[in-house]
Amino acid sequence: MRERHGLFRTALAVGLSACLAAGATAQTTPATQLAIIQAEERGATAPRDLQILRSGTRSGSIQTVRMAVRALGRVERPALIPDILPSLRHSLPEVRAEAANATAQAAQGFRSAKSVPPAITIPGTQTALITRLNVEADANVRAALCEALARLPYKNAADVERAETTIVSLGSVPATTTPDRLGVAKSLEALFRMHRSVRPAGPAAIELLKSFVRQAGTRSGPELLRDARVRRLALEGLTSASALDEEMVSVSAMDPDAQVRRLAMRAAAISGAGMSNVLTGLLDPAALVRLEALRALRSRGAEQMCDAALKASSDADMEVALVAIDLLDACGHSPAAVAALDRAVSDHSELQAARGWHRNAHALVALAVAAPSRAASALPPYVHSPVWQVRSYAARAATTLNDRAALQTLANDPDERVSGVAVAGLGEPPRPRAARHEPELPEPAAADLRLLASPRATIAIRDVGRFEIALLTAEAPATVMRFVQLAESGYYNGLTFDRIAPNAIVQGGRRSVDDARFPHAEVGTWPHVRGVVGLAMPDTNDAQFFVNLVDNPRFDHQYTVFAQILNGADVVEQLLEGDMIESITIVP
Repeated sequence: MRERHGLFRTALAVGLSACLAAGATAQTTPATQLAIIQAEERGATAPRDLQILRSGTRSGSIQTVRMAVRALGRVERPALIPDILPSLRHSLPEVRAEAANATAQAAQGFRSAKSVPPAITIPGTQTALITRLNVEADANVRAALCEALARLPYKNAADVERAETTIVSLGSVPATTTPDRLGVAKSLEALFRMHRSVRPAGPAAIELLKSFVRQAGTRSGPELLRDARVRRLALEGLTSASALDEEMVSVSAMDPDAQVRRLAMRAAAISGAGMSNVLTGLLDPAALVRLEALRALRSRGAEQMCDAALKASSDADMEVALVAIDLLDACGHSPAAVAALDRAVSDHSELQAARGWHRNAHALVALAVAAPSRAASALPPYVHSPVWQVRSYAARAATTLNDRAALQTLANDPDERVSGVAVAGLGEPPRPRAARHEPELPEPAAADLRLLASPRATIAIRDVGRFEIALLTAEAPATVMRFVQLAESGYYNGLTFDRIAPNAIVQGGRRSVDDARFPHAEVGTWPHVRGVVGLAMPDTNDAQFFVNLVDNPRFDHQYTVFAQILNGADVVEQLLEGDMIESITIVP
């Protein structure tokens, strides 16, 4: 358990110091920084906005320069790349790293821009990044440059090959530092994931990632723990490159890092290699590994799956138990599995309890597949449950059973989340949703800068506990301002965590009728590692947020990061679907 909780604490000291530094800087140049935030939120469409951002890159305040450079990238206009590139030569490494990321973010506009100046091209942008990489002395900036190279929206194999060769050459230097290795692993993971359809991964890159994974057997002590994220990203990269083999699965399954072992289970499921390690994973002390091992057995159709799932249905970790119950839907041939599901569905002792209905509801959906006749007779109490989540699961079971009467009843449910599932089960088009009240998001004002002086927030969950987050004001100032506004107004009080995706995220803060708007996405350099808090809906800008339960590199540069768990990770691990937010208290 200590290992699981420790993984949440990655980079927390850095996060809190960044928050405090940002708050201090905001006191020295409030007008300029507010103007940058406002210009970015408007999309920098007016000449005046561009003038603000350009002048910000020449400020004497380091935080102001970073904000301006970042904003130039976030508006995703390739025409602004020439405004960003000079910052690659800034005297401070923090600005150079920001400029590398901003260059890649601005380049995303190549995908949709109607017109780009002829002199600004993807190969030209790539050359600028490589030129800087060849002379860069700071390891963290080199890592940022490599990742920027990987993220450019390449359209031909030659450009992808050039990026890969450049990244591999950095990773092949014998005396590379941990930031270098991390940058190389992160870059190759992104390159393979984003561009595998343009060009398959080359053998030198694959071998380099394999060497990173093997380091678990050649290193020990602090260095081994420090490189854990390198090994995770290397495995993710090998997965995207379709380069997994039995050696990689076996080495990873013995890794001291729980997330690496989890990825080993996933690698076995995807490749079919090293499946013997999955049986060992079922006994792993870390719940996230046991959970992934169960999924691997299901994915590969292993004959041990039903016995393993039946045993795991009583796991001490609730999420492991619920995943195991879900997997029993494929075990209709097993009298023991069907009997276990039947017992769970028939036991109504906790069916109406806020934290007690989950086993029943999951078992009902599984039983509808494994033994339809038994599920059909057990359905009515679930259809009429006072708990809307239970009725939602009843709609799923009724869909499987093709129980039209139950679906008709649930299609008229007062909760649109229940009725939506039932209507889909009937095969009907979605019904018109209640009109949402979506007020215009007010432009940040000078008075709002006080909100950036609050570096922490405490989130209380009814019947579970509290967890504390560090607000990353330096990363997403407009988002933090809005989050603090909503929290102080009591907006989140009484809302629930409605989405629990095991070994992925927990998500909550949604209102079914009216949604508070957030600023446009403020994507940046902070990675979506375990314990990071992000905005859930970048397209609709509503108030839902999520917490990463594991490292999710595919979310990087896609979802706004605005906080990181500071303590109380064990509370997040215990969250179940429907758990209620009692309050969010901003710590001044």
